[in-house]
Amino acid sequence: MSAARAAAPLDVARVRQQLDQARQLLAGARELLAELYETRAWVTLGLPDWQTLCARELPELAQLLTLAERQSLVVELRRGGLSLRAAAAPAGVSAATAKTWTDNAGVQLATVTSLDGRQRPATAAPAPGRHRPRPLTDRLVELIGAEPGGLDVREVCRRARIGREQAGPALCRLAAAGRLSYVAPARRGLMGRYVTERINP
Repeated sequence: MSAARAAAPLDVARVRQQLDQARQLLAGARELLAELYETRAWVTLGLPDWQTLCARELPELAQLLTLAERQSLVVELRRGGLSLRAAAAPAGVSAATAKTWTDNAGVQLATVTSLDGRQRPATAAPAPGRHRPRPLTDRLVELIGAEPGGLDVREVCRRARIGREQAGPALCRLAAAGRLSYVAPARRGLMGRYVTERINP
């Protein structure tokens, strides 16, 4: 078989079949991770905690998965009832990043399984006299709405004191929901801006 023939693209049916297989494998991996967590597999291996098990036994998850795949993994594990720290560990991210991803995905749980295996409320009750922090998306809309000309991504990150990995997905979701509009730059080399008023086509 020639090199050109070997490199020929697959037919549509074969590609669809492979995509279905990949989805099934990913779903199976999430189920296995949840089972390992629920059965406290780290205790069986003599490891101190779940994070150590993920870092030592499954480092390829954080290394090989794309950012989008890691976000999806964290969101699905959280939906399955894992705590933020537990859902974050296989993806190699912090609990704060996991919270941003799951908040942006709209995941809301009443209870979660914490690292000691106990069921606990998903969110701690606010201390007397303290208010819950506002959602990041609401804060970004308020920040951008306060500027008549809008803000670019760098300005959003600086004013909200967040990184691009948090700002990017949140801004995209707000634009998709119609709460923000993106204004393309006037010329190359400039950055586009996000504004609160709707842009008419």
